[in-house]
Amino acid sequence: MTQQEMHELFDVDTRTLRNWKKSKRSKLFNLLETLDFHEAKTLLESHDNEDLKRLLENEHYFDNGREFEKELYKALVSHRDSKNWLTLAKDTSLSKNARMRAAYLYTFLTNKLVKLGFKVNSDEPEVSFFYKTRPSSSNEFANMYGLKNGIDMMRFNQFKMTGSF
Repeated sequence: MTQQEMHELFDVDTRTLRNWKKSKRSKLFNLLETLDFHEAKTLLESHDNEDLKRLLENEHYFDNGREFEKELYKALVSHRDSKNWLTLAKDTSLSKNARMRAAYLYTFLTNKLVKLGFKVNSDEPEVSFFYKTRPSSSNEFANMYGLKNGIDMMRFNQFKMTGSF
């Protein structure tokens, strides 16, 4: 990455960058120099925990399934640490539905089960992964967490390969 690109991404003036190059921060400057500009920009634009919470509480934020899937799949392929989903599955400030969805996503990504801090009752109405009407599926992980459906693997694989639907 060039100094101009560093300036654009981090809003650090070029004089400061030149000082970093000659001072104790030369390791930081060298690290920034070796990064690819587009990869660094993608990482900086990646989802934060508030965006992930928005995906989990999708009934409050999304009316369109396609918009929801696009946001979700972008977050799933963004090289973020899957432990974020585990942390959100244990976050008591979220609704039970959101924690069930987070546990499902963590298990989906890692094949490791999550013990929820509450019991999923079979007599309660099933929760859909996306709250709008979608048919029930035979997704084992989703069923384990009380969800009547999970990620549509055909659409997810299409998104991974092409970046769109």
